[in-house]
Amino acid sequence: MSDFWTNKKAAAGNLRLLTREGKWLAWEDQESDPDDASSKRIAGAKGRVHEVLTQAVHATNVLTLLGSGASFSAKNTGPLEAPGMSDLWHAARERVCENSLIDHSDFDDVVLDVVGSLPPKENGKQQAGDIENLLSLCKMKLELMEVRAKENEKTDPDGPIIKLKVFIEKAESAILGKVDFVDQATTLTAHRGLIQKFAKRAVDKPRVKVFTTNYDLCVEEAASRLGVVLIDGFSHSAEQRFNRDYFQHDLVRRQTSGTKADYIDGVFHLYKLHGSIDWRRRADSVVIRSRASDPALNPVLIYPRSTKYQEAFESPYLDMFAAFQAALREPDTALLIAGFGFADDHISAPIWSALESNLSLRVILVDPSFIPAAKLDAYPAPDHLLDVGLPTRKYQNRMARLVTEGDPRVTLLNGRFEDLVDAIPAITGESDRQRLQMRLDQIRDAAV
Repeated sequence: MSDFWTNKKAAAGNLRLLTREGKWLAWEDQESDPDDASSKRIAGAKGRVHEVLTQAVHATNVLTLLGSGASFSAKNTGPLEAPGMSDLWHAARERVCENSLIDHSDFDDVVLDVVGSLPPKENGKQQAGDIENLLSLCKMKLELMEVRAKENEKTDPDGPIIKLKVFIEKAESAILGKVDFVDQATTLTAHRGLIQKFAKRAVDKPRVKVFTTNYDLCVEEAASRLGVVLIDGFSHSAEQRFNRDYFQHDLVRRQTSGTKADYIDGVFHLYKLHGSIDWRRRADSVVIRSRASDPALNPVLIYPRSTKYQEAFESPYLDMFAAFQAALREPDTALLIAGFGFADDHISAPIWSALESNLSLRVILVDPSFIPAAKLDAYPAPDHLLDVGLPTRKYQNRMARLVTEGDPRVTLLNGRFEDLVDAIPAITGESDRQRLQMRLDQIRDAAV
């Protein structure tokens, strides 16, 4: 049986809403059966979701949180694509063993040493393991070895400490290369759609804040194509440097004659919670924007491992997380979450804490894994109300239970990032400049 989401076109109709009864309601209405007098018409989720999203886009403060699942909507014609965790495992394995002509023992031996066993094989091919667990255990073993080692053992090029450091460096460099999949030819329909719809918000409201755990440049590339300005904490100087104070800046349009200035529409705040592939840290600890492969410039990324929580207390991550927590506490705030699986407690816990204290916080969470794909792919058609239980992950389960308890602040949807974007209502009452930008976008799209 094929996966329900394979080659599925983005559409709001793919969404299902978790009801107070704990069932997942289809998008469209289900009409009564003319051959069954006892059957009744059942309203779909369309009306309710549209009302929730309309309230969200007009909230005083709008936040979006995009996880790795959101990047799966980006498409390339070539082999490059947004990687999943299994892709990162295989990439690290190939990178570590790139000079081996025989097998993958250089990688597998380390896995056996720190994890205790290799992933199982399927059809003669080794399956992917948990890259986050592997790197976590490697870092813990390295720290333990360095505490016990003598000074000469720490610098021995043939010693176990240096070998493990090289292993970690190669694995992390493979991850860095794998997430660098966005270029000018990448199709970014969902990211463009999200930016276009929120770019029409009134300029007298706070700027939309986009938080993402992704290292890739999907948001930046989509914004660049639309001519949208992203305030991301970096200066506009020749060498762009990070300074959290830049988040307090804004852009205004000032006429050559007169003193009046007005805010430019279509400006967003972008916070990359786990770093970015184009961030580098200089020897003096200053973070700059650069794609250079200079060994003196270290990539600024929180790689997949369980120590992400501790690393989040370093700059610039600390500034990003502080902004995230502060934004969640603001009154009349709407948070749209897509592609984030709530596996990172340092992000999940603040969201739940805000729900416990901020009565005006509204959370809209979309995830395609709430309902097993096989249930949606059923023949002749899945039930209008599917009863497959609540999500099992801790924080998702808590939010689902809030829904079943009748909390109107939380909305859970089964679907993808691109389906949610399609469902977000367009904001009416555009300015003349916004209407001009829309016409220019249509001309550019037609030219492509």
